[in-house]
Amino acid sequence: MQRNALISVFHKDGIVEFAQELVALGWRLISSGGTARALQAGGIQVTDVAELSGLPPILGHRVVTLVPQIHGGLMAAEEHRAELEQLGYPWIDLACVDLYPLEEEIAKTTATTESVINVTDIGGPALIRSAAKGRLIVIVDPRDRQHVIQWLKEGEPSPKQFRNMLAARAEWFVGQYCFASAWWHATH
Repeated sequence: MQRNALISVFHKDGIVEFAQELVALGWRLISSGGTARALQAGGIQVTDVAELSGLPPILGHRVVTLVPQIHGGLMAAEEHRAELEQLGYPWIDLACVDLYPLEEEIAKTTATTESVINVTDIGGPALIRSAAKGRLIVIVDPRDRQHVIQWLKEGEPSPKQFRNMLAARAEWFVGQYCFASAWWHATH
């Protein structure tokens, strides 16, 4: 069965190499915007989120992945597989997502409410939390990418433990991000 990976990253360092490893293992890639362009520039075939959803990006590309075709595939449990197939939504097995650089913006002495809001990621945290809830292979730290590739090549030993560890990292990552946003709004 074809396995699907959603890749949506702000920081593109190493993403082409990671995607190449997934493709070599037989995975299909789903992406959008700058990530899709970076992967395509690296010679990698990508299915665009807009193609899956039938909806164009809106609000200057601020709303792209907040669609049931993606979140359904991220959160679905095994008992939902037939429903996804009936709807024509992809089953997603892996999500590699990072976020707009909110904390870097907040750290700037020139940060303004407008500049902070402009880099406050909404879709990324939603993707990460959906993937964690679905107990997917969810990657938020680039250092985990090669670890995941090695784990896949080894036949995915101890899948529940491995996925739970990644889900915990993902939830922590989003929690820190949201705390930074809350701190900014409370103090400015």
